[in-house]
Amino acid sequence: MMRSLCRENGMEDGSITVFMTFIFLLLFTLTGAALDSARYFGSGGYVTTSAYGADVAVYGEYNRELFTEYGLFGYGGCNGKGGGDWLERYEEILSDNLRERPVSQEKSILPGRYASIYQMSAISTQLEEVHYLTEEKYFRKQLRQWITTEGLRDMTKSLLGQVRGTDRGQREGLLDDMEQNDRLQKAKESSDTKQADQGEEKSGADADGGTDTRQNKGGNRNKENPLEFVKELMRDGVLSLVCDETALCERQLEAREASAVENEELEWTKGKSGTGILKKFLAQSDSMWNDEMLDDQKKKGELIVYAMDKLGSYISHQGEAVPYGLEYLVSGKSSQKDAFASVVSRLFTMRALINFLYVEKDPILLSQSLETATALAATLMAEAFIPVIQHGILLVLAMEEACVDVTALLLGRRVPVLKNQSNFQMKYAQICTAGKALFRAKAQNYPKAESATRLTDMRSGLGYMQYLWLMLLMNTWEDLYQRTLDVIQFDLREQFNQTFSIDKCICSTRVEITYSIPVLLSGLAGGLVSERGKISRNGTLQRRICVVYGYT
Repeated sequence: MMRSLCRENGMEDGSITVFMTFIFLLLFTLTGAALDSARYFGSGGYVTTSAYGADVAVYGEYNRELFTEYGLFGYGGCNGKGGGDWLERYEEILSDNLRERPVSQEKSILPGRYASIYQMSAISTQLEEVHYLTEEKYFRKQLRQWITTEGLRDMTKSLLGQVRGTDRGQREGLLDDMEQNDRLQKAKESSDTKQADQGEEKSGADADGGTDTRQNKGGNRNKENPLEFVKELMRDGVLSLVCDETALCERQLEAREASAVENEELEWTKGKSGTGILKKFLAQSDSMWNDEMLDDQKKKGELIVYAMDKLGSYISHQGEAVPYGLEYLVSGKSSQKDAFASVVSRLFTMRALINFLYVEKDPILLSQSLETATALAATLMAEAFIPVIQHGILLVLAMEEACVDVTALLLGRRVPVLKNQSNFQMKYAQICTAGKALFRAKAQNYPKAESATRLTDMRSGLGYMQYLWLMLLMNTWEDLYQRTLDVIQFDLREQFNQTFSIDKCICSTRVEITYSIPVLLSGLAGGLVSERGKISRNGTLQRRICVVYGYT
């Protein structure tokens, strides 16, 4: 009996021992799993924090000249620095950030005083994505940040609002006048050759434009020929009449090799002459005026606001390397002088056309021009061409007034958009004595522009910078965008470093960091695969961390 009881008690004691052993193993497993889990997630936070610290340190070595001069953020760009140099510097700083003991204690007698909680190994980095300043998304992000910082957003809204609100009736009236002017121009061009031939045969004028020495049938002295101004204009050009041509910068701007494929120009931007720009600006239908013509207006508005502040122009006297940066944005001509001449030519054409719309309706000027045209036609024995000669004289007067207008604009003065008897500067009696000195003297009568960039009420007149505003709006976003980058790169090369390339300026990166940590339960968890990492056969858990950092 006693022997049976002892046998049963022994069996019960053995069962308790096995059960307790199982409980202890389970507790040990759970404890190890908890520790591995804590080390796994803790290592992720540790590596992420170290990686962000490395990002901050690397981007702290940004291009200071680019930021100081143009308010743009980017790493590298000089001396061939690119993605490879960025990653090399990043790995160096990340390695220091992940170090678990000071460098001075690496070879210490007691290195164990610094415990390694994660025991990470096989740390590797890979640059998954690199974004450059010249990418439109990131360039625009910096533009918006700059506009917000500088508080210039209201200027853009004001300009776009005034352009959108341009009176439709006035546009249509101007268009009708322009169409009539085109017909007169064609008639004049067809008769120019005949008129010149008759003038050579029947007049006593010199070949270089001298006055006629013959007397007309009435015995009165012949009037001087106002059309001689056109010869002078064609011979010397507009620049010689409105500014000091010898003082202009003739530096050649080296354009970048744009990697992006240029977008096709919108239909309304084709035709870059001054008349073409003005006519296409006014000729849009309501849907075109509000939709297609103002397409991407926000993008262009942001860029124009930025360019007006950062780039130089003829009257702003800023930009040592690229003094006519805004003019380059308008025309795209590599020569600074040619870019400025292109803008002046467009201004002259627009102003001459608008002035002609006034002079052909002024009764006094019509009467005076008819008298002169009659006298010239009698001298040339070409009475049938009196209307053509009259319109030619009026066109000369409009062109001379345009020279006054452009001279005033280049002097930083404001010129009325539409002319009347009170603000028309040229007198009919001065039509044959017009010259650079007279244009400059009359230009002083216009008031100075209060603001270099603000587009005030158009009825009070516009200045040179406001006309640049309108010309820039006529360009496509892609043209403005690429030309702005051209100016920035060329300017920084000339001022600081000839190796600078804005296409290599890094502003955002995405780095993948891979590392391994040993696990306590490698035998029990062999082959387990998770979303962020996996346990390898050698008892280590591999994890990948992705860190995105850049300009925000």
